[in-house]
Amino acid sequence: MKEAAIAVVYPDEDTFDDHAEAVLEMLPDTRSFPGCLEAHAGINRDRFEIAVFHLWESLEHLDRYLTWRAERGDFDARSATMRREQDFRTFSVP
Repeated sequence: MKEAAIAVVYPDEDTFDDHAEAVLEMLPDTRSFPGCLEAHAGINRDRFEIAVFHLWESLEHLDRYLTWRAERGDFDARSATMRREQDFRTFSVP
């Protein structure tokens, strides 16, 4: 079954542009990762929020991707500039 992942991140206002740029730069690698069907980002400059949307072939593919990103340190690098914890949800897609 397909798996959707949705994250909303809340960068500090003074690092928002750098954070948004970094998220956008990550999308090509995400899209080419095995099992990724779609990957998109939405940016709201008024609220200083970034939403990231992924659709994966399966939960296992998503788990492998998240492990890869964590091992690279991508999540730690971004979390240092957030004003609050991100919201992260996954959903099975029939």
